[in-house]
Amino acid sequence: MNGHCKIRLHRLLAVLMLLPILLCALCLSACSKKKSGNEEGKKEEQHEVIDLPPAVPAMGVGRIMPGVWAQREELVLIDPGHGFDDPGNGDGEKSWWLNLDVRERDVTLAVAKMLKEELEKRGFRTAMTHDGVTLPQEFNYDGNNKFNPDERAACINSISPDYMVSIHVNYAENQEACGAIVLYNLTSSSKWNDWSEPAAESIAEAIDDYVVTSATTKLGNEIIYDFASYAVTRDTHCAACLIEMGYASNEVDAQDMLREDWQRSMAEGIAEGIARFFDSMEE
Repeated sequence: MNGHCKIRLHRLLAVLMLLPILLCALCLSACSKKKSGNEEGKKEEQHEVIDLPPAVPAMGVGRIMPGVWAQREELVLIDPGHGFDDPGNGDGEKSWWLNLDVRERDVTLAVAKMLKEELEKRGFRTAMTHDGVTLPQEFNYDGNNKFNPDERAACINSISPDYMVSIHVNYAENQEACGAIVLYNLTSSSKWNDWSEPAAESIAEAIDDYVVTSATTKLGNEIIYDFASYAVTRDTHCAACLIEMGYASNEVDAQDMLREDWQRSMAEGIAEGIARFFDSMEE
């Protein structure tokens, strides 16, 4: 055998020896790809069967939106009757609250706070003459722990609201007397405008619409009532009313005024009446 033949033979043998190694490598590569493909397939299958929670619609999409009132310019001032060392009605001999730990100042403050919320819902700016905790010292002329009528009138005039409502509870020796009264001053020369009467009318109507009362809401110029001539409506510059929500001396009224749902309905009625009045001014 010559030299060329030997070289060719050696090359052939080398190829034959490498062939199994190459075949083995190809098989391993194919298996690896197949395994990788199977794992990816499994991952895809797992991804496809994931049970996602239903999407929650964005605000305003498929939901009922709450009522929204436009912001108003008017400022309404709320005056909770009595307060501090002045309990108001409730401790009289004929009062149904006599033996209860509750007085007029408690009920008027509760309704005043609700009224503030209801007015703000309707877009009004609001303020209160007091919060039942802090007495406006700059208007406390006599230095006692009471917020007297003339002090309140000065406070109201310093705030200069567009409208003021003072919240009170009535009392009478006649325990049959019942129902709400909306009082306004028709003759005061200090008023900036003549809104007091129509605003009071609107509030009285709304109270009857919103509140279950023991009698139809009374409406009147406070001057015609021999017991009524109030500084907060007489000596103030803004349109104003004073509301006697009911009688502490009447069992039905007294029980109603202690109920939170009744207090809320009264606040809603007053707020709605004020809103109706100012809406009518824009028409």
